[in-house]
Amino acid sequence: MSGDGKRLRPALMLLTTEAFGGSIDKTLAAAAAIELLHNFTLVHDDIMDRDKTRRGRATVHNKWDINVALLAGDGLVALAYETLLETPSHEILAISKLFTQGLIEVCEGQAMDIEFETRDHVLTEEYLEMIGKKTARLLSMCAQIGGLIAGANQEECDHLNNFGMSLGVAFQIQDDLLDITADENILGKDFGSDIKQHKKTSILIYALEKSSAKQIDEIQRVYKQKEITATDILTVKNIFAETGALRHAKKLADHYFSTASQSLNKLADRAEVTFLKQFLNLVLNRKA
Repeated sequence: MSGDGKRLRPALMLLTTEAFGGSIDKTLAAAAAIELLHNFTLVHDDIMDRDKTRRGRATVHNKWDINVALLAGDGLVALAYETLLETPSHEILAISKLFTQGLIEVCEGQAMDIEFETRDHVLTEEYLEMIGKKTARLLSMCAQIGGLIAGANQEECDHLNNFGMSLGVAFQIQDDLLDITADENILGKDFGSDIKQHKKTSILIYALEKSSAKQIDEIQRVYKQKEITATDILTVKNIFAETGALRHAKKLADHYFSTASQSLNKLADRAEVTFLKQFLNLVLNRKA
């Protein structure tokens, strides 16, 4: 929790509450809870993905061991709920239901992600469903909970849900791009970790659709290896560039960012969305 995380999720919740004229102080507990929950997913994801670094530091299981990391993640879930229930809101039941359903979907999304690693073919629609659960749901929760604390009605919460989901999908596709294009020192985690873990990203799915037989053979050769080297990663990256997969992923992310912006526009006459739009622009232009 003391690492250099971006704290995007709690910031989104606080900004949403503020946009609807709610109290920041009354939202702090829920905002802290969502960050605790997010960190739980990172600790356990790092075990499953075998990542050695996170935010420029050793991952929990790498610094200690898997048992410690499992228990740390479990403890973070308990702390998240304990903190959430300190939220002074008449909507605490609805908030708790949102929080719980979000946790369930995050686990479902992670299970899909792991399953995809052993499959030869994954459809774009399946990938979008997976990241909708694994990544976008948490951002949707942040926006909706922030709205509920501030007294947003059901229609407004629906727009916030659409905003968060679109932002989350764009965020994950952008993350896929950064994993293969960003500098490792800026990224704060292993360069090309998605390839090392045989993950089926939107970039890979598109590249396989557009590759020549020779390029497909080369991609499959790399992905079938247990130990993937930096040279292997660069080979795949070059194919991603040659097939237009990197450009396509950027275009797809921009589409979802635009959809998120449209959802905010629908709230412009009901809430002060200026800071939410600035938040959206910050995420759009992030480098890590």
